[in-house]
Amino acid sequence: MRQPRQYDRAIPGSEFSVAVHEEGTAQVVVVHGEVDLATADALRAEVRGASERSDIVVLDLREVSFMDTQGLAVVIEAQQAAADGGGRFVIARAPDRVHKLFDMIGLTQRLTIVDDPAAAGQ
Repeated sequence: MRQPRQYDRAIPGSEFSVAVHEEGTAQVVVVHGEVDLATADALRAEVRGASERSDIVVLDLREVSFMDTQGLAVVIEAQQAAADGGGRFVIARAPDRVHKLFDMIGLTQRLTIVDDPAAAGQ
């Protein structure tokens, strides 16, 4: 099993981290902190890497404190790439303040959202 890893580039003024691990047949991308202009590219790279290793990618947003349009773009791109490639993209439920963004732009209906990331890889 692959060991979780922290993103190894310090992002000034941010408590952002991203780690990836395997859960069943899924790659789980665990995000902590703010997903914004300064951190979205790091998250995008980890999500893409996870999708290259598995047909099931779970984006665990339970510890995300803030997300702007750059973070939303990462979610939309990952969902679309999975749909186009026959994969499965799952969101582990984000805090209400982040989930409301999904609702406001009509994204919630297009996403598979679970409470427990472990359940998505089975």
